[in-house]
Amino acid sequence: MYPQMSPEFASVQLTLVDRFVALDLGTCADGVHQLTNFQRRLGLGTPTNPPSGGPWLDLVNRLAEQGSHDRRVNTVMAAFEKLPPAVPEHLAQSWPTVGAFSVQVAGPVARTHFFSMDTDSRSPLHPEKDAKRRSELRTVLSTVYADNPQLTHVVGGSWMYTTRSYGSLFPEVHVRNAQVRRNRRTFRGMSHWGQFLNHRWQVRSDLAEEFRARVQTWEGNDPCLLFPIDTLEVSSPITAFDLAAQPADDL
Repeated sequence: MYPQMSPEFASVQLTLVDRFVALDLGTCADGVHQLTNFQRRLGLGTPTNPPSGGPWLDLVNRLAEQGSHDRRVNTVMAAFEKLPPAVPEHLAQSWPTVGAFSVQVAGPVARTHFFSMDTDSRSPLHPEKDAKRRSELRTVLSTVYADNPQLTHVVGGSWMYTTRSYGSLFPEVHVRNAQVRRNRRTFRGMSHWGQFLNHRWQVRSDLAEEFRARVQTWEGNDPCLLFPIDTLEVSSPITAFDLAAQPADDL
């Protein structure tokens, strides 16, 4: 696995926190908690409102005490290097998982998540892996549906739905009516921040620079507009996946 944090990735996120504070939209602690995915990436628990967890609150307070952007980056990296490797949320929460796909069930809704642990050098969305990824998605949804017959819809939210390589893994109807996410004020996961990383967890410098330029002129309007790639919300009836068409023994 590649490291889930780097100075460059921490810096991109803290750029937004810096501007948030400069505009007097909240404190540095508020910005770190609401606008970064540090808590998950460092394995310090799942974000809550108000924030909880002693180690996470300690880090938030230490970041707020730092007087410069670079010192905050160094503080994040010192914490990252000291802490044990973070357990991905889908494993920590025991969500049903097959390969790169996991499913979070809430009432009648199944929310798909994507987190690749491929160990080869190719992208998890390389064309030669399409069949494997489709099989993983179908298998995990079939398993979840069998255990939760009350499910009616499958949903998701990610910048990745803007790409052909990811969107094509799902039924066409699932992404046809995708809605661009707007007016969100918290960015604690990878549905937005993930666009800045390639499959080796290296920062994509072109997108990072575009983001920084947008943040510099931000006046506090919808922060979703700062991200170069839109995050899409997708949804369809679970019947769109035609899960009953293939016997479970064949999955």
